[in-house]
Amino acid sequence: MNDADFHLVAHSPLVHFETCTKVQNATTKKLEVPRANVLQRRMAEAVEVLTALGIPAIRVIVTKIRQCGGTTFSVEVIYHLCQQRNTDALILANISANSQGILERIRTFSENDRFPWHNALVPRERRMKWANGSTATITSAESMNPGISKPRQAVLFSESAKYPRGGVKDDRKIMASILPSLNDAGLAIAESTPDGASGWHYETWQGALSLDDFLKAWRAGDAAPGNGWVKVFAAWFEFAENAKPVTGTMRAKIDATMTPREANGRRRYGWTHEQMAWRRAIMESECSGSEDTFDEFYPEDEVSCFLSSGRPRFNVAALRRMELAAGLHAPEVGSLVAVGDGVEFQMDASGFGSFHIWERPQVGCSYIVWCDPMTGEDQAESGDPDRHSIGVLRTEYQEAGGACYKDAVVARVRPPFTGTTLLTADYIALLSEYYGGALVVLEVNMGLHVLERLKDAGVPLYKRQVVDPYDREKQNFMLGWKLKDRDQRRDVIDSLALAFHNETLDVFCPHILAECKNFMWSKNGREEARSGCHDDDVLGLAMAHRCKGSATLYKVATRRRRRPVDYRRVK
Repeated sequence: MNDADFHLVAHSPLVHFETCTKVQNATTKKLEVPRANVLQRRMAEAVEVLTALGIPAIRVIVTKIRQCGGTTFSVEVIYHLCQQRNTDALILANISANSQGILERIRTFSENDRFPWHNALVPRERRMKWANGSTATITSAESMNPGISKPRQAVLFSESAKYPRGGVKDDRKIMASILPSLNDAGLAIAESTPDGASGWHYETWQGALSLDDFLKAWRAGDAAPGNGWVKVFAAWFEFAENAKPVTGTMRAKIDATMTPREANGRRRYGWTHEQMAWRRAIMESECSGSEDTFDEFYPEDEVSCFLSSGRPRFNVAALRRMELAAGLHAPEVGSLVAVGDGVEFQMDASGFGSFHIWERPQVGCSYIVWCDPMTGEDQAESGDPDRHSIGVLRTEYQEAGGACYKDAVVARVRPPFTGTTLLTADYIALLSEYYGGALVVLEVNMGLHVLERLKDAGVPLYKRQVVDPYDREKQNFMLGWKLKDRDQRRDVIDSLALAFHNETLDVFCPHILAECKNFMWSKNGREEARSGCHDDDVLGLAMAHRCKGSATLYKVATRRRRRPVDYRRVK
């Protein structure tokens, strides 16, 4: 190795990766010298160009397809940096099992490295240490307060889109605790397959810039273009290996059976017959024949990959449009106060009122109040307690001039709300009174304690029809809404999903929209919140939407005129 090659390998993770390391071949399971693919080359370009320009804080976020070597090359970058100079590095996987895999990759790199670093590795259970003083601590997002003990010069967030969301172990909290340890300098790489249009990875990706756009802004004098992160992506068809040989007969068959999705790919991206043959083979072997599942595992662009991933229950594109609209419909924030015989809304200039109002009550409109109570009474002591979801749904209406308005969420109690039984009942009663004595639909599986207080206060409550177990011909009515079984739960959620899909419902509350985006199909086919997230608002809104036919018409209160005492005598 001549001096030029020696210098190149010592300063380029990409050249070192392709000449001096070995990785396990996914097919043969043998160790071999790798050749970087399109994604790995783009990652290397981002890191090496930013380093060469002397940018102190290098932040690279990578959204990748399945099994493309994104994690392997990210580990190579950290390993190369630790060999090159004294570095304290942290590698944070999404789960403990993956952190073990990363540990094995570093050991493999070290044991098969041909470059004369003269820097022996001392492997330990969770911490690697080199003779030059470099260390690499490997942990997972499942740990409590991972990696916040000391300053770092390099951090790798592996599968960052799959970190826990919501609750005590929240991806935003994890990032907020670790990123400051870089002290506005050093290297941070966040790489992941997409997992839904929410969470830290998704939100950071939205503000990140491509390398070209980042450099253009930086040269124009912007010290931290965008949000400071450079984004790297490669679609499945950009990988040379994602193609399968085809015969003339196979080519003709593909042409005769081409789906609309394939025709669009051919027209828009120039998919070849070999690429479509590979796509069909992977779809059959890994995706149960589903094009949607293939789009989740092997996205074709950096926008739809988030919309198709994570198996969201609701139409993510529709939710995204409502999110954008929500930015233009900020709520009034304040308190509801009993005044005389009614209730008035008083705005709070500080913005910390207990109620959010998007639309005040209007004559001729119908309203229904919902409450999905938290699991147990007054149980707000845990790190991430369940919450009460309390809001108001206004049903669709048409003005005299012909303008039509969709169903809409018009008010709610400020989230997250974990108040006591007494306070919960008071807030529900105030909302009901403010919207003209609106009917309250209360979920009673866990809300009987609230129901009793509302009943004593004379608040109008939704009644459900039940069959008398002793007389099947007799129908009884009971207060409150109750989900009897899984089929009824699915029916309620399906109704809300259809409203989102058909765009017949307006929701301007970011908290509700965030819960809807994290409401997923689980592996066993159940519709539920993503692990670490809540679904109180989803179920509360779904319940209100299902019962909107019982909404109460808002009328102007009028006083009955009294007749004079001598009315009958004069008449």
